[in-house]
Parts: sequence; structure tokens; C-alpha cells
Amino acid sequence: MSIKILGKQSLIYGFGHIVTRLITFLLLPLYTNQFSPDQYGVVALFYTFVPLLNIIMRYGMGAAFLKNYVPANTKDRFGIMTNVIVSLFITGIPFVMLFWFFRDGLSIIFFSVLEPSYVIMMGLIIFLDTIWSIPMLAFRAENRPRIFIVISFLNVGITLICNIVFIVFLKKGIASIFLSNLIASSSVFLLVIPFIIQRFKFSLLSIDKWKTIFSFALPFLPAGLFAMAMEVADRYILNLLTDLETVGIYNAGYKVGVLMLLLVNAFNMGWQPYFLEKKFNPHSSIYARINSIVLAVLGFVWLALLFWSDDLIKANIFGFTFFGPKFFDSLSIIPWVGLSYFFYGFYLLQTPGIFLKNRPRYAAWTRLFGAIANIGLCFLLIPKYGAMGAAYATCISFAIMALLMYGINRYLISIKLEFINIFIILIFLIISYSLFIVFNDSFIVNISIMFFYTFVIFYFRIINIKNLNQLFV
Repeated sequence: MSIKILGKQSLIYGFGHIVTRLITFLLLPLYTNQFSPDQYGVVALFYTFVPLLNIIMRYGMGAAFLKNYVPANTKDRFGIMTNVIVSLFITGIPFVMLFWFFRDGLSIIFFSVLEPSYVIMMGLIIFLDTIWSIPMLAFRAENRPRIFIVISFLNVGITLICNIVFIVFLKKGIASIFLSNLIASSSVFLLVIPFIIQRFKFSLLSIDKWKTIFSFALPFLPAGLFAMAMEVADRYILNLLTDLETVGIYNAGYKVGVLMLLLVNAFNMGWQPYFLEKKFNPHSSIYARINSIVLAVLGFVWLALLFWSDDLIKANIFGFTFFGPKFFDSLSIIPWVGLSYFFYGFYLLQTPGIFLKNRPRYAAWTRLFGAIANIGLCFLLIPKYGAMGAAYATCISFAIMALLMYGINRYLISIKLEFINIFIILIFLIISYSLFIVFNDSFIVNISIMFFYTFVIFYFRIINIKNLNQLFV
């Protein structure tokens, strides 16, 4: 297996993923200029709980589907698709009914306001997203990039158009955001139904097949919950210890820092199918090379966030800034959120062991320790540092989780990394942040560091021309 294959898979499917997730970033100017921080705080809580509940609804079936589907033949793939879809439908319907009957109470719990319609829309979005996510995984496994990207673009386009129409022209308030997402999710769901029907055979329903899939999936439920606890704990605890306005300001900055996560997830879209192929050898030098290349790229992107995100956000174009002025206090958290996802990238690079050795429970344990660390640090740091304390807690907990997964991966498959290269990258990032603080975000210093980082990466052959040719040619 060559790096070239991984590069192309990550570029193609990662591009589709980035386009889909980038919509929340692109809509930030609209949200932060149209809504107050406390209104946007409600939106932040909505999108805090949707991913968490998505994990509960899928209970690890996405990871188990990919694990079984990639190496399977055509007939087995039909059986896997059938059993996974039926399982998700059976568990999804009661979930939606629960949201309907308890919408008033759930509204107070989730958003601290009585808006039951938000809960109903949330339940439907989660159910629809759960179902259509499975065909999207199948497109990746079957190497069908065109349909994957087309559907991704349609999802983004519908969401964007609906937001503009409902907010700018119809003046429907923050409910417009949730309604737009419901329309987009419904549209994608309808589009993938023919694909599901083509691969759906009732005769292939099997308790034994379902048990095989479910046995691998189940440990990913707590793993996913612990992971999302890391994602949601900061905002929920901020809401408990401060107010919705602080949550809204924090979330605005968090959305910019999440650009790093988009890049990491884009890589992971190609990474998982790549190492699940039978020809993958975790002991080869290619695996160590991939680690160094990915971390070097993530380091460059983090420096760009550190140096230039404030210039982007404060840029005034025709009287409008990327963030409304009330949200400028969020700028300081962006580098720390970005660094969190730098560590998360290293975490994902260490996951082949748990898949190849069928040890998904280790994912749950690492994420449990990360979640405990995040929650504890949030309660410790938020009272003293406010929103910055939440950012510090998130960063530290992701670093802990990454180191734990590295130890597990090394134990399971005895991997070897290019430690000198990784050390060079980390030291450079630490020095760069120090210079950023000392010289007070100097343009000359910042641009010099970016050029010097690029020089160092190529001089020490952490990335070289051969690597780039392997990835893109």
C-alpha cells in the first residue's frame, strides 16, 4: 500500500467532508452579525448535543459497518448493509418518539429555554443523519467519490440557501438554523434511499450476522460518548458556571479552531479504509512516514491559525467583519482549540492497532480518561480563567488521550515512529507560540516563522519532494 493511495483517498473523500462541515464556519458571519451572544449560545448548545446524541443513535454501527464492509465481497456487503440499516431503524423510531413526548423537559435541559420545537427538529435531524451516514460510508468503501462529493455539495448548498432565505429575508430568528438543517438532512435522506434499496435484501437479515457487527460496534458507543463528553463538557460547564453569552462567545472562537478538526477528519476519511485493507503493514516504514507527514502539515495549519485567524475575523469588508464585534473576545481561544485537534490527529494516527487486533474497548478507555480529564479541568480552570479555562482543559485532555492511544497502539502492533521528526515539529510549535506572545503578534515575526517552519520541514526531510509526488501525482 503506497502513500499515494492514502493521499488520493484523503483528498477526494476528505474534500467532501470538509465541504459539508465547512458550512457552519461559512455561516459564522451571518450568525454573529444577526444574533446576540446569548442567542448564539442556544445555537451552540444545540450543536453541542446533536453530535453527542448522534453517537448514541449509531452506537458504534458506523465503525463496525466500515470494518466489515471494506474487505467483504458483494453478497456479504448486501447482508452487512441490510442488517445495519434495519438495526438503526428499529432503535431510531423510539428515539424520535421519546423526543416528541418529552420535548418540553428536554428543551430546558438542552437549551435552558422552553422551545419544544427545537427538540423535535433535533430528534428528526439526528434520526435522518444516522440513516444516510451509512450509504455515505459505503460510497467511501466502494471508492465512488463522485456521488459522495455531489451529495456533500447538495447538503451544503441546501443548508446555505435555506439559512440565507429564512434569516435574511423571512426574519425567522435562530429557529431558521435548525429548520435549514432539517430540510438538508431530509433531502439527503431521500437521495440515498435508492442506493439503500439496491443493497437491501430481507432474506439476508441474520441474528448471527447482526451479532458479529454489533459485537464490534458496542465498545464504540461508550468510546463515542466519552469523546463527545470532551466536546460538549466545556460548553455545558461554561453554561453552568457562567452564562449563555459566554457560551456563545466561546463557541464562535471554537468554530474557527475546529478548522483543524476538518483537516484531521478529512485525512481520517482516507486513513481508515487505507489501514483496513489486507495489504496494510503497520511495521513498514511507510506507516512511520505517514505519521511525520501528517503532523508536519497539521503543524503548519496550526501556525496559520495562530498568526492569521484574528486578521481574518477582524477584517472589515463593506462595514462587516467576519465576526460581529461582540464576539471578538473569542479570538484568544482559537489557537488552543486548534492545538487540541493537532493532538487528536496524532490520536487517529495511532488507531490501527485497535482495529487490526479487534480491540475496540481500548478506544473507550482512552476516551474515558480524556473525558474525565476534560470535565475535571473545566471545573478547575473555568472559575479562574473563564472561556480560556475551557480551551486549556480541552487541549490538555486531547493530549492525554493521544498519549494513551500511542501506548496502546505500540503494545498491540509494536509500531515505530520517526521520533526525531516529531520532536522537531513539537519544539518548533512551542518556540513559535512563545515568539508570538513575546513580539505581540508581529506581522514580520509571524511571516518569518511560517517561512522558517517550511524550510525546517524540508531541510530535515520530514516532508520531501518525493513524498509530495507520492501524494499528489
